[in-house]
Amino acid sequence: MGSLKKKIGIAVSAIGLAAVVITFGMVLSENSTDKINIRMAHNQADGSEIADSIAKFSEFVAEDASKNLEIDIYPSGVLGSEKEEIEMVQAGILDMAKVSSNTLGQFEDKYSIFAVPYLFTSQEHYYEAMEKSEAVQELFRSTANEGYIAIGYYANGSRNFYLKENKAVTDPSVLKSKKIRSMPSSTSMEMIKYMGGSAVPMAGSETYSALQQGVVDGAENTELVLTVDGHQDIVKSYTYTEHQYSPDIYIISTKKWNSLSAEQQEYLVKCLGETNDNFKTMYNRMMDEAIAEAEEHGVTIYRDIDKTAFIEAVSPIHDEFCEKGDDYKALYDDIEQYAE
Repeated sequence: MGSLKKKIGIAVSAIGLAAVVITFGMVLSENSTDKINIRMAHNQADGSEIADSIAKFSEFVAEDASKNLEIDIYPSGVLGSEKEEIEMVQAGILDMAKVSSNTLGQFEDKYSIFAVPYLFTSQEHYYEAMEKSEAVQELFRSTANEGYIAIGYYANGSRNFYLKENKAVTDPSVLKSKKIRSMPSSTSMEMIKYMGGSAVPMAGSETYSALQQGVVDGAENTELVLTVDGHQDIVKSYTYTEHQYSPDIYIISTKKWNSLSAEQQEYLVKCLGETNDNFKTMYNRMMDEAIAEAEEHGVTIYRDIDKTAFIEAVSPIHDEFCEKGDDYKALYDDIEQYAE
């Protein structure tokens, strides 16, 4: 326990643990009610469409006053990085957070399955598996003794390659010798290597300048990142390789979860489902608008490519995940059955 407290103290030092506690104290004192307050943080920019869609969670929860719950949301990473948010949730300092599955993979290795390229064969497979797989639900519950559990997911879209040159990314030979920005994840770096490129790991916030200065020749991400982060001003092509669907995950501290009644717990999960459904209805429109904007900036969009060569190239990553143990393979197999 002492080492955990030390770890948490170090993790939040950049933002100041005292400042966090004082901020929460002020919020609670100024908004004192009989309701159970749940404080949730995320790193999406306040005022963005994604942040607005996440804010719907608070609205949905407020619709049934009999559940005696209210949600306060802290956007824009004001409480720290995703890693710091997870550590605060573990310690019970923060109640909830929406974080990437890649970041969660640093705490529970099985979450790295969502970085496995071509795990999901389509958007439909992605939605079906995330919402119906009992193995995914078991993964969500498996970290209770670590101070948190997952109670929902946020349906991020597919990740695709974009380059500074106007060239479709149709097979690994196209990426040969090209430096591609990678998430700082071992699986993502390995994926880019198998797909023919040279991975350059860095934070998303550093990608624009890296593209501009020629540190990287391209990147891979969703349509929204292409436009919201301004990359469409630098790159010339965007190819729908659809190699990853990496969900964000809603986590809640075990301490807060156990303080709720079964009825309140069920209601929170229901409201997160409604929040996700609301976003999914917006998603295709948002992606279409992002692509239209990119095209206006001179980006050529390449669709309907044959992904066979890429799928074959990354097959060792699938094998490596399954070889970690029987429980890893069971999780993989359960997700794959929804491809049908």
